[in-house]
Amino acid sequence: MRELGGVFGIAILAAVFAAKGGYGSAADFIDGFKPAIAVAAAVPLVGAGFAVLAPSRAQERLNEPEQTH
Repeated sequence: MRELGGVFGIAILAAVFAAKGGYGSAADFIDGFKPAIAVAAAVPLVGAGFAVLAPSRAQERLNEPEQTH
């Protein structure tokens, strides 16, 4: 999963960079770099938000019915 995350992360950032800027001049580079960095910062923040909202394993264990043998 980590390797797929890295591959898709680079692909998404490259797509954002290419859509908004390029290598033609310094201004073109900055025009693509700024939104790519914004996306690179936003994605982990969204992931952290989901992680905070996810139920903890301790809470899941408390909600499980006890098994009797």
